Amino acid sequence: MTRVSVIIPVRDRRELLAAALEALEAQTLRDFEVIVVDDGSTDGSRELASASLVAGRPVRVFDNPGRGAIAARQFGWEQSRSDLLAFTDSDCEPAPGWLAALTAVADAGADVVAGVTLPARRPKPLERTMVSTTDSGGYPTCNVLYRRSWVERVGGFATDADRTLTFDGGSLARNYGFWEDTLMGWRLRRAGAVPGFAPDAVVHHHVFAPDLGDLLRRTWMLGSQPSLMKLVPELRATLLNRRVFYQERGRAMVYVMVIGVALRRRGLAVGALGVWAAARLRRHLAEGTGIGESIAALPVELVVDGILTAALVRGSLAARTVVL
Repeated sequence: MTRVSVIIPVRDRRELLAAALEALEAQTLRDFEVIVVDDGSTDGSRELASASLVAGRPVRVFDNPGRGAIAARQFGWEQSRSDLLAFTDSDCEPAPGWLAALTAVADAGADVVAGVTLPARRPKPLERTMVSTTDSGGYPTCNVLYRRSWVERVGGFATDADRTLTFDGGSLARNYGFWEDTLMGWRLRRAGAVPGFAPDAVVHHHVFAPDLGDLLRRTWMLGSQPSLMKLVPELRATLLNRRVFYQERGRAMVYVMVIGVALRRRGLAVGALGVWAAARLRRHLAEGTGIGESIAALPVELVVDGILTAALVRGSLAARTVVL
């Protein structure tokens, strides 16, 4: 039996999966197996995994087609053979010391261990990636380790039948796996599992090119934030600005714009738009984005912030708790 099982769900990401497996082959800790759960790929992802060796062992590949990321992770750990369960994603490349750092924290007594996730490169406006650099309590499954005994005790990840989020964006959100990793971490903690954080366990997340449809869908799903905060109020201190605002406080200007339009106060609406645009430009410039590229992104970002605002209002009403 290996010490660690690394579980990766995949669907149609052959090239990214190849890079992820190559990064796992470079791990300094060698006593682990890799389990890939294929969700109905048609681009050769399954065949690539089946033909791969990592740490001297064949990658174990299982089919779980059409059931989504949550079910794939659940199915994957159930097929595992190890006392420690590490999760990453097919769009991630763990640094060589990733597994060693996670297991070191587990050896020190932790039962659920989060690591650091960084973009593979500096993202441009409207590009999608993942950033998690602190012990925020989010437990993203692109970089987390669980002790098997605790996962068995709570039954693993939430399934469609027992999901507790008031507003999660429907079946598409369940397919993406919104918040199931956070809820899993806190289910473990509520049951008595010891949390830990491994700052040296680094995963580099792929940066995806702008995809407006995907961006808008994911933005609407964030309407489940209020429900998440109601279920795990501790997260207000780590994931929200001033315990109320999701992302930067400058987005509050969208609410002011809406009020200005509703009251037919053109000056108020235009002023709020100017403050919002200035704040967004300052952020882009501070991140190294050129002025032209920053300005070009503003109209789409305004639409996205508008959809996010509507989703949070709806979610706040459904959950009866406020996140703005």
